[in-house]
Amino acid sequence: MVSWKDYEGVDGFGATSQQEVDELNKALAAGNAQNPPGSAVAGDGFALRVESLESTLKNTTYKMEHIQLWKAIRKIPAYNTVEEHNEIQSYGENSDAGWISEGDLPEEDDARYERKFSVVKFLGTSRRVTHPMTLVRPAPTGNVIAQETVNGTMHLLRIMESALFYGDATLSALQFDGYETLIKAKSPTTNIIDCRGKPLSEDYLTDGALTAHDAPNYGKPTHLFCNPKIKADLVKTFFPKERHDTFTANGNLVGLDIKGFTSPAGDIALVPDVFISDGGAPNAAAVGDSTKRPGTPTITTPDSTPGSALSKFTADDAGDYFYKIVACNRYGRSIPVVVDASAITVAAGDETTFGVTPGGTTTTDWWEVYRSAKGGATTATRRIIRVVNAAGVGETIIHDYNNYLPFCSSAFMFQLNEESMTFKQLAPMIKIPLATIDSSIRWMQLIYGVPVLYTPGKNVLYLNVGRSSGYVGAA
Repeated sequence: MVSWKDYEGVDGFGATSQQEVDELNKALAAGNAQNPPGSAVAGDGFALRVESLESTLKNTTYKMEHIQLWKAIRKIPAYNTVEEHNEIQSYGENSDAGWISEGDLPEEDDARYERKFSVVKFLGTSRRVTHPMTLVRPAPTGNVIAQETVNGTMHLLRIMESALFYGDATLSALQFDGYETLIKAKSPTTNIIDCRGKPLSEDYLTDGALTAHDAPNYGKPTHLFCNPKIKADLVKTFFPKERHDTFTANGNLVGLDIKGFTSPAGDIALVPDVFISDGGAPNAAAVGDSTKRPGTPTITTPDSTPGSALSKFTADDAGDYFYKIVACNRYGRSIPVVVDASAITVAAGDETTFGVTPGGTTTTDWWEVYRSAKGGATTATRRIIRVVNAAGVGETIIHDYNNYLPFCSSAFMFQLNEESMTFKQLAPMIKIPLATIDSSIRWMQLIYGVPVLYTPGKNVLYLNVGRSSGYVGAA
């Protein structure tokens, strides 16, 4: 029988000397290593530690709440890879021929119709999970196949959301045209408002709403999609105005948000969408399969700045700029190449031009051109234009007329209903198992469809939307 007498002469907790405590620490330390050491180390207690892993997978990227246009746009079925629709262009051609004398026969007039077509495009991703991975008990994802299916879905939705705005079939025939491309190609020039670096304001919103609403467009805009920062700049303009109503009814919360605005054409919802961007910075390294992505391009004709009648470089734009270029195809992107290590000086009325030639043996489908702000650094550039590589393996001459400004984005005022625009689906998102050719489970996830713009004049595109002065992170 064990009793306290058995412990006589043995120092208990709180009575141990500091030297003995130091010896104990020396003998065995829990440590905070995140991976087991490569070899056993005397005194390291890693093997006795039980890992503490949270049961929830933390999401560090976008979520479904960030997908806005895809969720909002009306989707209708497609029944062919080429989808057609009819448009009525006018009810009659002669607006003055309706007046008649008493007893006269009215003049005959006819409506004008036009048939248009859209080509369905295909978007997909392949996923694979090894069979042993399905047998282990993973944490914290649970069913790995289910998790990878969700991941594949989100991957496709990101591509789809961005393509709905910026898709361009002239760059790659595999893409469909997004609404920026469709509006540029089909809308009257009055439906394209160039902000030239100024932030979105109530004046711009009102002008856009009236453009869509007035004759000959007769539209009723319902939604404005823009980058969240663009919306935030608009919200900031209301901060100084009558602060008494900025407190909520449920507590001392201050601040302001704007869900929409009332225009002369009706109420228009403001929808912030993170996939409407300022073009983004160039990738730091090459992206994609090295055997399929474009090789590193070469600047084969040095930059120059001749005068051009097409130039939009004004006296305020005159200054020094840095350029980078990236070769792209559907498999990936090359590393960015600096066009000139020295700043390129541009005067009012000039353009910037240079020649670029693909590198390697893989195909380059298009070029992305990045430019700094005036007086900016070579490390701070944003994409301004994408140029199709029509020269194949030959040289493409790039022209920058300053039509598009770095650090600016687009905004889209839509009449978001079936009369104006839809997405035609030949197939909604589907999952197709692939043949078992190794000890893994493989499948494809696919979407077939195409966005359609029926009435271009009922929608407005804002270009070169800038930021308010002094914003956080200003270039």
